Amino acid sequence: MAKILLIETSTTQCSVALAEGGTPVAWKEERATQGYVHSERLMPFVDAVLREQGWSRTDLDAVAVSGGPGSFTGLRIGVSTAKGLCQALQIPLISLDTLALLAEQGKRLDPTPQQRVVMIDARRMEVYAGTFDADGTCTQAATPVEVDKTPDAFNGPAQFIGDGAVKCTALLEGEGRTFVDAWPLARDGAALAEAAFQSGTFVDLGSYEPNYVKAFKAGAPKDPLGLRTKATLWLSALLMVLASCTSCGEPQQFIPYVPVNFQIDLNLPAYNALNFPGEAIALPGGSKGLYIYRFTLDEFVVLDRHATYDIPMACKVTLDADKITLKDDSDCSGSQWLILDGSVLSGPATLPLHRYRTTLNGSILSIYN
Repeated sequence: MAKILLIETSTTQCSVALAEGGTPVAWKEERATQGYVHSERLMPFVDAVLREQGWSRTDLDAVAVSGGPGSFTGLRIGVSTAKGLCQALQIPLISLDTLALLAEQGKRLDPTPQQRVVMIDARRMEVYAGTFDADGTCTQAATPVEVDKTPDAFNGPAQFIGDGAVKCTALLEGEGRTFVDAWPLARDGAALAEAAFQSGTFVDLGSYEPNYVKAFKAGAPKDPLGLRTKATLWLSALLMVLASCTSCGEPQQFIPYVPVNFQIDLNLPAYNALNFPGEAIALPGGSKGLYIYRFTLDEFVVLDRHATYDIPMACKVTLDADKITLKDDSDCSGSQWLILDGSVLSGPATLPLHRYRTTLNGSILSIYN
């Protein structure tokens, strides 16, 4: 019986769960009313369910991630985090169909329908839709369908489930049809993940990408006047260091303080890589240099390269080829950190890397203490 961490971030709901032998044993979920909370919640949620179950990261046999379809931003965060954990823990990655998670939820809520039509809101008057039989077997893979064409796409009695289904209720109502307003939940993937683990159905960490279904299109900035300032604090790393702290609101300065206050123009060729989420560059500055990582379209992570194991030794971390894991030299400690937030993936280090604040104003990224 495998111990598996499940991650679901394809919509505005952030959801994680632990499963053992195909049964969910702990979970944590939160749906944002505006935007996404994944970058603030995901790793703290992971640590919370591990604590609740009395497991450590090293107890995990695999990580299963909801691989789409869904939001580009949400999927990118979930998959990047899952890859980083698998890389550091040297465990396999399982990809789960997001629509299959909703089909499993529909079966859990009402096992009687012989057909389930799963729909996720795809924006722009479209839904991602797929069909499943009573046993949860996919009979039509995920495809984008225009809302006004859904009556022609699906026939007969069915359970329609998902936020996309609710969007189409007025067009699809009929005899033998029920509608469930629901979002994908990590815990509903427990049995699917266990089956994949037992059959050895894993994905390659280096090449795996989520199933976006449609090509990603960047939208207009959500904050064109540059009024939004983000200074995100990842509680998971601090909990490992300051277990007794209940009101930690500022990043902790474990490394020597060096003033940092500068700007970069993302339109300049030197910073082209940062135009895409999931990319990083190294720059001078701070104590031992900086890594700038574009987490989402409007969020950046800037970490000092000063390793936090035996700080006076002043070792420097380097980004691994997977673009997720930061490592110090084996002559130092061989520890690993996650570039998504600077948290420790594997010791002997216990302190997170130092994170700097950022503000994005148009194409100008400000980085400061």
